[in-house]
Amino acid sequence: MVSKPHGGKLVNVGKLSPESFGQKGLSIEVDSRTSINLLLIKTGVFSPLVSFNTREDYDSILREQRMGNGIPWSIPIILDVDPEKFRVSEGDTIILRRDGHYLAEMYVDDMWEFNKGEFSDRIFGTGDIRHPGVAKMQEMGSMILSGKVMGISDQDMPFKEYFLPPEQTRKLFQSRSWKTIAAFQTRNIPHLGHEYLQKSALNMVDGLFINPVIGRKKAGDFSDKIIVGAYDRVLKSYYPAERVLFSVLHYEMYYAGPREAVMHAIMRKNFGCTHLIIGRDHAGVGDYYPPYAAWKNLEAFDDLGIEIIPFEEAVYCTACKWITTVKCCPHGEDMRIRFSASMIREKLQKRLDIPIEIMRGDEVEWIRGQEDIFVT
Repeated sequence: MVSKPHGGKLVNVGKLSPESFGQKGLSIEVDSRTSINLLLIKTGVFSPLVSFNTREDYDSILREQRMGNGIPWSIPIILDVDPEKFRVSEGDTIILRRDGHYLAEMYVDDMWEFNKGEFSDRIFGTGDIRHPGVAKMQEMGSMILSGKVMGISDQDMPFKEYFLPPEQTRKLFQSRSWKTIAAFQTRNIPHLGHEYLQKSALNMVDGLFINPVIGRKKAGDFSDKIIVGAYDRVLKSYYPAERVLFSVLHYEMYYAGPREAVMHAIMRKNFGCTHLIIGRDHAGVGDYYPPYAAWKNLEAFDDLGIEIIPFEEAVYCTACKWITTVKCCPHGEDMRIRFSASMIREKLQKRLDIPIEIMRGDEVEWIRGQEDIFVT
């Protein structure tokens, strides 16, 4: 049985065409994250949200990782504005747009000052501007708005042919008679460590849902076309097609480690998944979060409605001549080759060989033949 939507009901926000928008509302230009968040609300990925979080929810999420009604939620989904650019008052109807396209219409019923220091401390666990999530937050406006969203328009997103909304994935899971589905979150190209985790999980469940993030990432990350193209090739050659479903997730990473792991679980629950694969440094960046911090935060919830499949760090052991985990391998560090996205990126940038124990040679060859491999 596929999982129940978070909060009990899959959200379906009404569609608005550009002709439906009011003519007198204040037009506000929003950033790429807000644009994508509207898409996630509209398609039900952010169920049970039907709009941006209220002040009550915002405060509760920061302090308790739950909305005001007690439903687990770990990162507030907010609409921020610069009051110097946009003079908004309670009771206003505003139109949200991006690059000339109307996205949504909203009635403003509350507004409050954005305390960025508190947000940084609670969500990221640091105020260090070198943290990409903190740096992004500093670019945001100083006022937060909430209110009723009357409708959200469709968006022409990149790689839309690879995107399956929750309503569709749920139907596909049921049509395939999958009762247990493990989701895999990633923002990187596939390597053999990932394949080990995915196929190990597939031994425990009926189906595997591979759901890489597409959208704005930090400089140096793999570009979207490389992630999608690499997975397209690997899945066709090395995975059982009848037991795997691939779909991109339009989403902007916060790099918030333990907090973001909860959001990843909630989103995959809404797609219908019953399990989520969690590795050593899930959603982390640099050394800001301890190893396995995501595990510990997820274990604090007994009502998420999705089961976690935790994995110790995968390594290739030259003595075992096998991919294993640090928990299962009896040999020392000098016998282990670690799976590192940063190492793979460096070797690709410098045209150095990548060990066949780390990545499949045909995948590496295809990537080397592409342009714009990395986000700049």
